[in-house]
Amino acid sequence: MDTDFYKEKVLEQLNDEEYYKQITNNPDKATKKRLKKLIKDYDQCLTEKEIAYLCDFDPKESNFYGLPKVHKSAQIQNTVRDQNNIYVETFRPADLKLRPIIAGPESLTQRLSHFIDLVIKHLCPSIPSYIKDDMEFLNHIPAIVPEETLLTSFDVRSLYRNIPHNLGFTLKSEHDYFNIRGE
Repeated sequence: MDTDFYKEKVLEQLNDEEYYKQITNNPDKATKKRLKKLIKDYDQCLTEKEIAYLCDFDPKESNFYGLPKVHKSAQIQNTVRDQNNIYVETFRPADLKLRPIIAGPESLTQRLSHFIDLVIKHLCPSIPSYIKDDMEFLNHIPAIVPEETLLTSFDVRSLYRNIPHNLGFTLKSEHDYFNIRGE
């Protein structure tokens, strides 16, 4: 993919006002203040080393980039099918989409996310619906399923972009979500 085409695709995505909006101020200072207050409010639950890990570092801005979804482009699929070559060339497929990635290995909330992951990952196996990996899933499904069984799969488009922020902040449980949706 040439650089100009990639830049066009990234800008096409970022200019989608349904999901993205340009901000004029950097919210990092306010976020850092809220993060420190949160940690101070719960400091009795944390060790000194945990507090230092969560607070004492210089965060860096995250980077946005997109991974091409070549497997979802009909134009690319047709080109692969039609060209009987090891190397397949197609010029700027119009239906090519990018999977948005925000890389923030040293972002303001990265350490808090890492800490929460460390705390809850030991709790997950006690959840009845927890399945560790694909092999465990295969061990859970029966060897023979009734003929009337309907096997389904879902392809979620833009999962995180499609969760309304206000809804995400206000839901207390999965039960609330299904009540809102009328299910």
